[in-house]
Parts: sequence; structure tokens; C-alpha cells
Amino acid sequence: MFTRIAIPLLLFLAPRFLPQILRFARLVWRLSVDKRVPLVLRLLLPLAIIYAVSPFDLVPDRVPILGRFDDLIFIAFALLLLVKLSPKEVVDEHNGVTPQSNRPEDKDPDKVVDGSGRVVDDE
Repeated sequence: MFTRIAIPLLLFLAPRFLPQILRFARLVWRLSVDKRVPLVLRLLLPLAIIYAVSPFDLVPDRVPILGRFDDLIFIAFALLLLVKLSPKEVVDEHNGVTPQSNRPEDKDPDKVVDGSGRVVDDE
């Protein structure tokens, strides 16, 4: 019964979400191997995967909802921390975003006056 609903729904939604999921996975991989990201952040995801694979759980499976999904919650939290706490310029570089310039001539070139000057020595 569940597969009769889930499979067509996944096939319907896959073209919309699959490119975003692949882009996010590529970003996570690149951040995990980038030396400019602190080592503590790069170790979060492998540690969360080790926790998910290990038979030890902080929340026992007898707890109704949280017990079944605690592994997934830890992995999602590790992914969130990796992306959000990484340096912004590194994340932007891996996403292909060009950095914003703080130069006034780049923001509004009509308000910049070009000219030349010379130093006059009074002595």
C-alpha cells in the first residue's frame, strides 16, 4: 500500500529536488576536504556517520518517535553545522557565488570622480 503511493510521488518530485540534493552533496564533499574549513567542522559528518552505524544510541529505540530517528537527526545536524559554520567565503567559492566588492567605484560608478593630483612643495 505504501509503495503504491510513495514510488509515484518520488518519481514526480525527483526532477525538482534531485539537482538541489546533488548540489548540496557536492558542497558538503568539497567543504569536507577543504583545508580552510576548521578540522572540528570537517570531523562532524564522519563522527555522525560512525554514530549512526554503531549499535550504541543515546536515545533508545523504545522511545516512540525520537528513538527511531535519532541517527538521522544527528547526521542532519552535522550537515547543518558543517555548512553554516564554515567560512562564508569558502562556501560562496564552492557554490560559485562571486564575492561582493566594497569599492565605491564598483557600487556606483557615476558618483566616482577620476582625476590626478600632484604634490606641491612650498619650500
